[in-house]
Amino acid sequence: MSTAETTANETDIFISDKPDPKAGSVPPFVLPDLEEVDEEENISVAELSQIRDFHYSTTQPPYQVGLDQQTMQEYRLEQLESIERNESTSLWLPDSKRSNGTLVTDAHVTILGTAEGTQTRLESDAGDQYGNESELLLVPRDGTVLTHLDYSTRIPEGTCVTTDQTRTCLNVTLLDQETDRTLKIGNQSWSGDPETPHQLDYADANASGATTMEVEATITSRLAVQETTYVREGTDWVLSNTTDNETLELSHMVQDEAPVVVTTNQELSIEQTIIESDDGIDRLILEFDGPETLHDRRLWSTATFEEGAGKIENIWGVYSQRQYETGTRGQRPGDELPISPDQTESNTTVPVLNDASSGVSTGNETLEQQLLAPATHQETVPFPNVLEKQLAAQRERPTLDGEQNTSIANPPELASSNSFSFASEPASLDGDVNLSSVEPRGQTTLTITNAEQPITEVRDIHGDPIPVSTQTVQERDAQLETAILNDTHAELHLFEGETGEALGNETLWLHGAAQGQVTTDSDGTAVVERRDLYVTASFTGETDPVEEVYYGPAEAQITFQPEAFNIYQLLMSFTGAFVSIIAFVILYIPFAYMRDANK
Repeated sequence: MSTAETTANETDIFISDKPDPKAGSVPPFVLPDLEEVDEEENISVAELSQIRDFHYSTTQPPYQVGLDQQTMQEYRLEQLESIERNESTSLWLPDSKRSNGTLVTDAHVTILGTAEGTQTRLESDAGDQYGNESELLLVPRDGTVLTHLDYSTRIPEGTCVTTDQTRTCLNVTLLDQETDRTLKIGNQSWSGDPETPHQLDYADANASGATTMEVEATITSRLAVQETTYVREGTDWVLSNTTDNETLELSHMVQDEAPVVVTTNQELSIEQTIIESDDGIDRLILEFDGPETLHDRRLWSTATFEEGAGKIENIWGVYSQRQYETGTRGQRPGDELPISPDQTESNTTVPVLNDASSGVSTGNETLEQQLLAPATHQETVPFPNVLEKQLAAQRERPTLDGEQNTSIANPPELASSNSFSFASEPASLDGDVNLSSVEPRGQTTLTITNAEQPITEVRDIHGDPIPVSTQTVQERDAQLETAILNDTHAELHLFEGETGEALGNETLWLHGAAQGQVTTDSDGTAVVERRDLYVTASFTGETDPVEEVYYGPAEAQITFQPEAFNIYQLLMSFTGAFVSIIAFVILYIPFAYMRDANK
């Protein structure tokens, strides 16, 4: 990584592991486009592309990287494709699942994430029902999986076996190798494209819950086995015959897997209610209906007003960081040259193809049994800057974006938000990163006031649209009256303020009552039992799509009178306790003193 030197005329570049006295704030240069930063702050794009850690909105990544102004996806793929490999070495990562075959060794295929997906890194209370939910990879229905496949090949060494007057030498040559990749999500599978070996594209993934993404790679090697016979003439060996015995085909499969959720298949219905008054739109109510757990609820990211009149940004952001600092390079011995018949017997007896007791065997099974991989020399090497994307909660509740029209006297405002907890802990960020994450919360209802235009588009965290159903209604006042029935019960009556029409089958939320909520009957009434002397009943508002009206919120408080008997009983209990204390002081303490004096 490189930085620009800070002078009086230059702007200090934010680096992820650099201490920041304002920890928790988003770096000031992170704007919608790095070109704007380049113009405003006089920082080159090349310098900015060295910065590893970004925090940005999920559906609109606000930066590009590199001299060619690449997108995030292009940059990650270019870094991945920069890995060089050859037949005699393999480069693997700390979590690579390596395996050895009869010809290849240190073979692995490692999932490095997806182009559109993101890791969760959120600690949930859901337990292990869906595996480790904190490690779920959230992916869209159509996407691209990024993988790294590598292995080293051991070319078998030649060997010779000598009888009385004959020497037979066996040499093995690698003709070619090819790899076939397969991606599986749940019960579906897709084949890889040899033209883009590092990426596996998939479409129409139909998994409806947490499942497994599995990548398989089959390495197929073709070997030519050549047998050469020499006869002794005096002190020399003379070529007698050369035969191409056979062509062997050996295969070895490696795989990797990750727990995933196809979030675009998850449930979420969005209903927008436009409440109109005589002056136009009075307010908007967005209702988000769906499961309330991370693994089965579709996550929305932005809601855009009609005619580009701003947008609402949800809590979600993506934290990008370098996935691996280093990898391990396994170095194999160099390929051996074919054996000459003039070599000594000690130099030609190689375990690979040698079977001195029964002569040279060229059978396929025996060859595979004898192709044993020798030890690998390992060294630590830098790994390309393939960024990993992690889902984080940037804020506790949605906000209107910062680009609202400041000329409006009364800009739109998020008046209220009803929410629930998605996870028990915020996203885990590196300790040196001066960004913050909060406990993520999902929304059930958003109320927007001063909006001149309705919401016309909602997108999820992958940028895919979510349908929105809209209804327009007129607002009517609702009233809530109370009547005390006895010392412990009261009656609530909910009705329309103008006509007096009862509002039946509506939910009233209670505080201080024996129950948390109650539903009105067909007459708009409900009976509640008190728990405290004060009971508060609230009607949060409800839309009647048939009548095309919206009944506004209402609230009432019930005050119960304390019972005289209970107060008298309470005073008597206090009096009894007081008398007991006085009796203890008068009778016990002198008695205890006298006992102590008699000792």
